[in-house]
Order: sequence, then structure tokens, then C-alpha cells
Amino acid sequence: MNLTEMRTRVREDLQDEDEANYRWTNDQVDGAIERVVREFSIAKPIQQQDDIATTESSRDIDISSLSGLIGVESVEFPIGENPTYYQKFRIWQDTIQMADEGDGDDARVKWYKEHTLDAESSTIPAQFEEIIVLGATGYLAASASVYTVDKATIAGKWATINFLKWGKERLDRYEKKLRALKSRIISKEFYTE
Repeated sequence: MNLTEMRTRVREDLQDEDEANYRWTNDQVDGAIERVVREFSIAKPIQQQDDIATTESSRDIDISSLSGLIGVESVEFPIGENPTYYQKFRIWQDTIQMADEGDGDDARVKWYKEHTLDAESSTIPAQFEEIIVLGATGYLAASASVYTVDKATIAGKWATINFLKWGKERLDRYEKKLRALKSRIISKEFYTE
């Protein structure tokens, strides 16, 4: 599902499908979707692996090329040892500093990446697309409750309360689903001091 299709799904749930009289602009809907995609990425990031050249006599590895970086899981250097040799490391800005010095060979960096959802494509697995819809509609409904506080509406004084209640219910369900995704991640340690 691309961004246009996701926006349509969000509008369907919000019952905001009259193009001549949208309650939320496309920018507002896209902003809510973008926020939820970032939050989803933290709960269930893309797992990546790249071999990056080390520099002889330097402990630093430049990771500025890792676009959408959320975090680094491990640094294997040298590659191919048995058992696998994982470096102790720390990250500062766009640099990994390893415990050992490089020798010009590659280090294998396993890292977590943000998901993307744009006009052409998406990295979000189909089984999780409804989580994005749920979160985006919750945020938009909650924002509508703030907007309607001092406005005259057909629903009268109940518009604010109803938007807030519906938005909160959706956000509660969304957050529960994100927590369930996070709880599936098993924490592990490669080395001890």
C-alpha cells in the first residue's frame, strides 16, 4: 500500500471522503501517517546488514551512508571468525567507534532502519498496515476534538467529546498493538565485561 492508498484508508475510517469538503487536508493526514510510521519503525524496524570498510589503525567506522538509521545491533570485525567476533562499540553522531583498530577490511554492521511509506511504495508489511490506519485516525480524531472546542458544529457540544473519545479509543488500541510488537523483540547480549 503506497501513501495515496493509505491516505484513502485513513479517510474511509474517519468518514472524511467528500473531496470538496475534507475536514483534514492531505498534509494533515499525511503528517499523522508519517508520525505513526516513525513510531511503528521504533517498535518493528527493518533489519539491515552492511559491510563497511574500516580504516587502517583507526577505531572509527563512518556510518553516514546508513539512511534511516534507528540503531546498531552489532559490529562484526574481523568478518568470518569462528566463533564470530563481535566488537564492543559506541556510536557518536555518524561514527561507530570499535574497541579494536581497523585494518582496511570490512566490518559487518547489523542495524535497524526506519520504514518508508511514500507515493510509490512502502516497506510496511501488509499485515501491519491497519496499525498505521488505527494510529493515524486516532491522532487526527484527537486533533479534531481540540479544533472543535470553541466552534459551532451540527453535533453541538458533543462533537468535541465524541471526537476525543473515539480518538482516544483508537489510540489506546494502537498503543496496545505497538506494545505487543515491542514485546516480541528479545533482548540479547553478545559479550560481557
